[in-house]
Amino acid sequence: MPIVLPTKETSNPLWTKTYKSIISQLTYDDKALTLPLDLWPEWETVFESNAPIVLPIGGEGSGKSFHGGLYATCHMVYDLSIGGKLYWVVGADFEDARKDFDYILEFQRQLGNVDYDNSSLPSKRDQQCILATKTGQTVVTISSYDFTKVAREEPHGIIGAEVSRWFGETFERCEGRLLRQYPHAWGFMSGSFETSDGWLPDLHRFSEGPNERGVRSFSIPSWANRVKYPGGREDPAIKRAEAGRSPEKFLERFGAVPVPSKRMVCHTFRRALHVDYNLELDPESPVYVAIDPGGIVYAVLFVQFTNDGEVHILDEIYVHRWPHNAVVNEFKARPLSSLVEGGAIDIASTQAQNAMPLSLDAWFNDTGLSLWTEKHSVDDTVDRLLWALAPNPNTGRPRLRISPRCEGIISEMGGGKSPVPDGGPWMRYETKAGLGPPMRHNDHASKALGYL
Repeated sequence: MPIVLPTKETSNPLWTKTYKSIISQLTYDDKALTLPLDLWPEWETVFESNAPIVLPIGGEGSGKSFHGGLYATCHMVYDLSIGGKLYWVVGADFEDARKDFDYILEFQRQLGNVDYDNSSLPSKRDQQCILATKTGQTVVTISSYDFTKVAREEPHGIIGAEVSRWFGETFERCEGRLLRQYPHAWGFMSGSFETSDGWLPDLHRFSEGPNERGVRSFSIPSWANRVKYPGGREDPAIKRAEAGRSPEKFLERFGAVPVPSKRMVCHTFRRALHVDYNLELDPESPVYVAIDPGGIVYAVLFVQFTNDGEVHILDEIYVHRWPHNAVVNEFKARPLSSLVEGGAIDIASTQAQNAMPLSLDAWFNDTGLSLWTEKHSVDDTVDRLLWALAPNPNTGRPRLRISPRCEGIISEMGGGKSPVPDGGPWMRYETKAGLGPPMRHNDHASKALGYL
């Protein structure tokens, strides 16, 4: 059962009242003096999110473990009304989980809620810890290396510590545990970018807005920690870190922003800018299809061009090793197919392939669509795509807007996980001399859009 978020997030007044009440009772010890605890604006957006799983990716020293412990403490109080009993702190190993656990322990101690007789608090940081509370709740540290443990129990909440050190499978298993307690379970999964490639940056980009998976990501820069960096973005320590690194590495490590690889063909794509969760059919504009009839990946895009100069991708078919007749059947089953007035197809469709019928003729015979073909160089296609990704002077936003259901073309542009095996972003070759031409791989939907 998927977790479905509304297209616009709304706050939960009872949760807001609860966490603010708990925070007002807690203090922070900075080893020099005890300070009243305060929630900085960047972290407040995380606490106010109604997503079942929040994914705050923080810069170095941004306070990830501190706020993870605080989030868990507040939720444990909030969950008393629904019978929340079991909570996990998951790390790649017990030592990774210990810091977040220690913050929970300290906050529960301040609330006078620790049951020391039934808790296990070893001094060695590489051993499992168990915190029992007087309200009957239990917090346990879990090592992600023990997948059998992750698969056995059903916690009400999970704190994920340093998720950048996890395998993607660990996140999915934790997510699966929380689904058992849906809609009351929650997750707080934090970490820092070690690189801008891989499962975590992909998930971060995917979950920047509302989505059916129920994960909401946030970029929390280092300077959100006003205790460590009182000058904020202009703090001398931050300026020193910036001076010693490339702009890309600084953004990644301290700004908590994944920087797309320069090898990506569509390097200007940004999920937050180009994926529109409210995109709808314009009844006044015709619908066209863009088709790349590949033998490995077959891509069909449903596209509209608006009067104000925008390009809307409303739907797609993006399938692995499907024959032509299966794709056509899927096309006819899509609601937009009856509105299609024409479109474009790869010029290779006019050439016989392995004794198979011409794709151009097959589409006309099976659907009645007259599709146009034109030879485009790869450079021409890339120029068209970058033009579409650029801002529209008529609206001030990018020309290209894509429905989130179009996972194929989004993945080719570097915005998330591919829906087909061995898929991913469309990349350029790279040599010692620099960047080379685009690869002929993971370019199916992108090329199709270029045909239009």
